[in-house]
Amino acid sequence: MSQRPAAVTLLGSDLIMASRIRSALSPHRLQLLQVSRGDQVGPSRLVFVDLNADVEARISAIARMRHREDLASIVAFCDHDQDGVMKRAMAAGASQVVANRHVATAAARLAAGMAY
Repeated sequence: MSQRPAAVTLLGSDLIMASRIRSALSPHRLQLLQVSRGDQVGPSRLVFVDLNADVEARISAIARMRHREDLASIVAFCDHDQDGVMKRAMAAGASQVVANRHVATAAARLAAGMAY
């Protein structure tokens, strides 16, 4: 029996950011699976990528993930003043890049559009 894909995955180890995303998903009854490496990202309808740490590895992970058919959307986030990192993430294939302060809002907006 195959498992249902995770609705939302976070590639990142920051517990505070994970908590913010988890709280935004909660009203929509979506669960967050948190992983620390790109090769741990399984099938998922939405992937958040934390670019506040391990930038090079995570931008490479975005580039690898963008061609996967089992991922619907990739949202990267980082500090608002990291314009170069944001541009690189978009060039690598992120669907969108948001500043840290907007990640919970983005999660809530995207979760509202996800219906099982």
